[in-house]
Amino acid sequence: MSSSIMWISVAVMIACLLFKMLFKKDNKIAFILCGAAWLLFGFYWVTLIPHFYVKADYVNIILVVLLFSFCLILSFYAVKSFKNEMQSKIDEKDEVDEKDEIDEKDEVDETDKEDKKAGALFDLTKLVAVVCLIYLPFQWIDFLNHALIEHIASQTVYLLNVFGFGAVQTAYDKISYNGVLLSVILACTAIESIAFFTGLVLTARRFGPKHQALAFLIVVPAIYVLNLIRNAFVVASSGDLWFGVNSFEIAHHYIGKAGSGVVLIVLAYVTLKLLPELMDTGSDLKDLVIDEVKGIFKIGKKEMK
Repeated sequence: MSSSIMWISVAVMIACLLFKMLFKKDNKIAFILCGAAWLLFGFYWVTLIPHFYVKADYVNIILVVLLFSFCLILSFYAVKSFKNEMQSKIDEKDEVDEKDEIDEKDEVDETDKEDKKAGALFDLTKLVAVVCLIYLPFQWIDFLNHALIEHIASQTVYLLNVFGFGAVQTAYDKISYNGVLLSVILACTAIESIAFFTGLVLTARRFGPKHQALAFLIVVPAIYVLNLIRNAFVVASSGDLWFGVNSFEIAHHYIGKAGSGVVLIVLAYVTLKLLPELMDTGSDLKDLVIDEVKGIFKIGKKEMK
């Protein structure tokens, strides 16, 4: 049930982007599809709450509630933008020039701001759609899941053997070294990070395909190679007890995750340097969320009609 909702939301996102591309001057259908997609996407995460509740994972429950709220805000903005598109068509027919120069400037500035927020919404929709299209098949299709895990496990063993550690792959997802048997899971493949950064690169379009290709060729291979090094480090330190009896926990939970966090921050910095428009998209998205929250709670002047 949950997986079906996710796939439907991604399909609606793709449809939204196609309508946006085909009808550049008329975004009514794209906005309504976008609103439906984000509502479905948020509902998917809500369906996971019982699973987290059974495990007493209250932190993830809080995160799901926040994510659902974020999706609702985006959906609300998309539907409101659809209504504004409809209203603007009506206003164009009955337009009477009764505004002074200052009013016209304010209206132009407001229109420009709304265009940027709408662009940020569609960019985020594209990012999520790309990430899901890359990641979800490996998450939910057993054949692809096993093939990716087996590949990463074999490459990790190869790297360990290059440095003389003598590890052995005993199953598609098992690595044995020095009497310690470790399992490779999907999270060990870095597919989530690869999907996310690929989505970021494809979302950026202002500087053209050359900049996108350069960013992809720098960031994605770096994630792949550094992840193999991380996996090899965890296996070697666990088998040789570099950190005592708790070597796996220290190597994987602390050193490995901290190292991955630093690497992702550095790669995000490199990506933003190569594709600086992503900063503008983030800023416009922040304005969208803040303005909508202010509108919902009646804080300040309402921005949209």
